Amino acid sequence: MALDVFKKSLYLFFLIGIGLETSIAFSGSQPVNSSFPFTSPHFLSSLPAWLKHGHAVLQLGGYWSTAGSQQQINIQGLIGDTFTVTQKNSSNGLVGLGYFIDGQEKEHFKMVYGLNAFYLPKTGVSGNVIQENIYTNLAYHYQLTHYPLYAVAKSIIKTKWPHWDATLDIGIGPNFMWAQGFKESTLGANTLPDTIFSGHTTTTFTATLGVGIKINHFFGKVPLECGYRFFYLNKGHFNPVTNQVINTLNTGQVYANAALCSMTV
Repeated sequence: MALDVFKKSLYLFFLIGIGLETSIAFSGSQPVNSSFPFTSPHFLSSLPAWLKHGHAVLQLGGYWSTAGSQQQINIQGLIGDTFTVTQKNSSNGLVGLGYFIDGQEKEHFKMVYGLNAFYLPKTGVSGNVIQENIYTNLAYHYQLTHYPLYAVAKSIIKTKWPHWDATLDIGIGPNFMWAQGFKESTLGANTLPDTIFSGHTTTTFTATLGVGIKINHFFGKVPLECGYRFFYLNKGHFNPVTNQVINTLNTGQVYANAALCSMTV
């Protein structure tokens, strides 16, 4: 089943590209070139039946992230600096967009499969810099932004109440983590901050697990689903801006907890 979901996810990636091309073609003032294979009636009719019965989902909510870890930064010719963490929890809103197709349906549950992308805007990590492991003269701060994309398997569990269902879903995929905005500030009058790291985007493995309650026919025939979601977002790092820095600052393992609602659009 996992291989089947993976194949369908790749096909959906391909379909998104087709949709973009088709939208561009129809939005122009010139008629669509009938020789373009992706807009021909023959191509559209040849699509698998499971793709024709998909539905898009829009998700809105908020998340709380945990990131940062204490570490030793080694510097050539010196003992080095210890980067402590004083603030590792931060929050922001989130947006998600998914496309799902129906799978098998049994008496007590129904399966759906698809792709789900999220945008998790900036959250921050703060700490102090203990220079030469003796003097706490500097503070630092940076931000993290995440763009995870998941292949998702979702179970809609029927309850004894016809207007309410329970949901459970799991997803895996890549997370595009952008570590940015590293900045030092002085804690004393005789110390100058020195920004020794620059931003970096890391592509890592990510996983998510969500549970929720689905209210059927919330807006007419449109359902509303609300619940909790856990994100494992993995680890990112910065780039050193000088070759005197032997190892680089990393984010530690990053996790997020989210509360969100979704609607079929």
